[in-house]
Amino acid sequence: MSSFDRSASPSSSSRLAVAGSSGGSLRPGDGAVLSGRTLVRVICTGGSGALEYTHAFVSAYAADHLRGAVAPRLSVGAYELLSNALNFGSISSDIVIELIESETMIGVRVSNEAIAARVSMLTEHLLKLKTNAEQTFLEELRRSVTGGIPRPMLGLARVAHEAGLALDLQVVERRITMTAQCRR
Repeated sequence: MSSFDRSASPSSSSRLAVAGSSGGSLRPGDGAVLSGRTLVRVICTGGSGALEYTHAFVSAYAADHLRGAVAPRLSVGAYELLSNALNFGSISSDIVIELIESETMIGVRVSNEAIAARVSMLTEHLLKLKTNAEQTFLEELRRSVTGGIPRPMLGLARVAHEAGLALDLQVVERRITMTAQCRR
């Protein structure tokens, strides 16, 4: 995979990593792709109303199997990543949400397809988060409260700043894979 290029076309591959603000030792660009054992894998139909019950299942599983401080953080990540995939992804392809663990890391990964304009919007937002997660969080929170235009993008800012999860985006063709991860 090459590093992220703003001019990348939808048919290219790119990657962008953003560190969480309270995640500890992960830094932007460290971006080791989380690989390991898949604990949970759920496939949702694009355009479905699967957010609430899928999030409840993933959160309950995380609460039962992970140490206390990690489970709520991953719950935020699972909700926001799945919400984005359902709201902004293509309705013609499945959405996959996974809880993945390695020896030192744990994370939630969501994969979906999207049109080029959505991919561009997402990568621009992640670049803002990479530059200053706290400032971006506050801007998006303010926009959310005031109903400002354009539509607020608070979800990923919550994941990076509030939950302190490191975000990693991989784009291959039209397939987006977003991972939110932290130390176990």
